[in-house]
Order: sequence, then C-alpha cells, then structure tokens
Amino acid sequence: MKIIIATDKFKGSLTSMEAGESIRSGLAQSEPNAAIEIFPMADGGDGFGKVMKYYLGTQTVHCQTVDPLLREITASWEWDAENKTAVIELASAAGLELLKADERNPLHTSTFGAGLLIQDALKKGAEKIILGLGGSATNDAGMGILAAMDFIFKDERGNVLLPIGKSLHQIKTIEIPSRLRSVQFTVACDVTNILYGLEGAAFVYAPQKGADENEVKILDKGLRNIAALILSQTRKDISAFPGSGAAGGVAAGLAAFFDIKVISGASIVMHASQMDKHLQDTAIIITGEGRLDHQSANGKVVQQVAALGNRNQVPIVAVCGENTLDEKAITALGLTAVYSLVDEKNNSAGALANAGAQLSALAALIAKDYCKNK
Repeated sequence: MKIIIATDKFKGSLTSMEAGESIRSGLAQSEPNAAIEIFPMADGGDGFGKVMKYYLGTQTVHCQTVDPLLREITASWEWDAENKTAVIELASAAGLELLKADERNPLHTSTFGAGLLIQDALKKGAEKIILGLGGSATNDAGMGILAAMDFIFKDERGNVLLPIGKSLHQIKTIEIPSRLRSVQFTVACDVTNILYGLEGAAFVYAPQKGADENEVKILDKGLRNIAALILSQTRKDISAFPGSGAAGGVAAGLAAFFDIKVISGASIVMHASQMDKHLQDTAIIITGEGRLDHQSANGKVVQQVAALGNRNQVPIVAVCGENTLDEKAITALGLTAVYSLVDEKNNSAGALANAGAQLSALAALIAKDYCKNK
C-alpha cells in the first residue's frame, strides 16, 4: 500500500519535513509494509525557501543585510544557477519573527533588508526572482525594497525619506534609477487583499504587526498616497489587483516598475514537488498544517493538496494542531476527515508540547481507520 504525506509546517513546533517524518513514524507502527513518500509543503511564508531548496537542489547563499528595523544581520537566499533564478523569503530579512514583541510596529519597519538580498541575487546574475511574501513585519508598499534597488523617495521639500511605513504619506516624488534592471518577479502570495481600504494591507494586517487604530489609518493614507503617485508617474494602477495588499503592499510596489506574476506560494511548491506524478496506486494522502481554519480554503497548502487528491480520486485526510472548521466546511475543502491535536482532552499548550510524538500517535490512528484492507 502506498501513502503520500504532504503537510505544511506546524508553526512554532515542527517544520514541514519534521511533521512529515513524525507522521511517517506513526503510520509505520500500524502499516510497517506501506510505501510512504513525504512531500514537504509550504506557502509563501516561513520555510518556503528551504522547501524549494529540497525540490530544486539550490545553493544557499549567505548575505549581509538588515532586519526590519535596519539593524545588521546575516540572512540567506537560494540560488538556482542553471535557471538563473533566486528564491528569496521576504521574512528572512523583513519578518515579524526577527523582532521582539515590543519592537513590532509597521510605521517603523522596512523591507530594505529584503531589497539587499534581491540586489545580491541580481549581482550574481539572477534574471528571475521567486519572492515569498509571508510573515512580514512591514507595511511600506515595497518602498524599502525599491530603495535598496536605488529608487529615491523625497518629500515636498526634496528631503530623502527613510523607507519605512510612516514615510509613505510624505512621499511627493519618486526618482527611478537610470538603469532599471530587467528582472522578472514571481511573487508567492497566499492572500488576495487589495492595497488599501477596509480590505487592504493596513486595515487587515497592520494590527497583527503592532499597529494601533490610529496608526492603521496613517498607514492606509500612505498606501493611497504612493498608489496615486505611481498612477500619475507611470500610469499603472497598483491598488486593486488581487494580492496587491500582501506583505504590506510589496507586490503593488514591485508591480509599478517590474514584470511580476502573483501566484499562490502553495501552488509554486506543488509544481516544484511534481507530486502529481507520484499518485498512481496511492491509497491515501495525508496533508495538514498547524491550524485548520477558513484561511485554509484560500489557496493554501491543505486546499491545494486536497484539490490534487480530489482530481485523482485519492482520499485526503488532514492533521492539524487545531481545527476550527465544521463538517460542512471540511467537506467543502475536499477532505475525507480531519484529526486534530487539540481536543477535549488536550489544549493548545499541550498540543505544542512534544508535538512530534502526538502527531505520530494521530498518524497511527489514521492508519487503523483508513488504511486497513486497502
């Protein structure tokens, strides 16, 4: 019998590969003769680069850069020399996890460090950049990235502005470099929010990054300002395409000056994995993530894996740290069943403690429930 494991990370406890190995261990207890294949998955957030490296065999390049508060750090990106493609996680230099809780405020954070990683990739000869947008601490519309690529932002007095969120509403002119590099961006994005407004970057995501109610309004005003400037300067409307509000508007800022494609990060990983070529004779696919909720249906890993299994008539079972979906939503997502670490006997803290062993125990139960007599 053949079983495929294809889970996302369990944030805060297990990487996608660690989760896969834990599930494999549990399955083997009940089905020691099963042929088990692990396909680590990711969306555009934390772990995206490592999972892409697993499938593409890229070279890890270390680079001096800065964190969201412009403090020097070392970060890395992945280099596919044959295809002249760089894989970069925005979060590696502009991520929320790089900051202490009391340092988080998107008025003061920047994507400049991610821009330095992009510049490093361009110097190495990159012609394509796959940029994962998840986990950002920023709301600067990509101003920091552009500043690292030699764009200059000035206020009404001609002063050069620091590329941070609170500068957005002060921008009066944008100076474009005389030599603009020809590079194609594939933006790995798993949300469809537009740039500004009640469904935009500031109102939806800035509170999660440390902004209060008044700061959200300042940031939204700034996003409106830069969008209006870009429209007048380039005749490009960056405000309303799906995903323009992701990572504080990074996709929007890049779209103003570069060739970009916005694609679900989970679908990029799925394509790289070529899992669809391994489905023959598969009895069951086990997918999962840390928290199964309404966002899981928005092109993320579980939805992508479930869609693939459904197209090929392979049952899909999900494992998760916590499940908030009802039976109707589970069925709509294309899942046969959901197994959760959090239940009436085990709270969130208990689920995080020794999550690997608990996931193995769930997998053993799945094998008994779904794999016998296959």
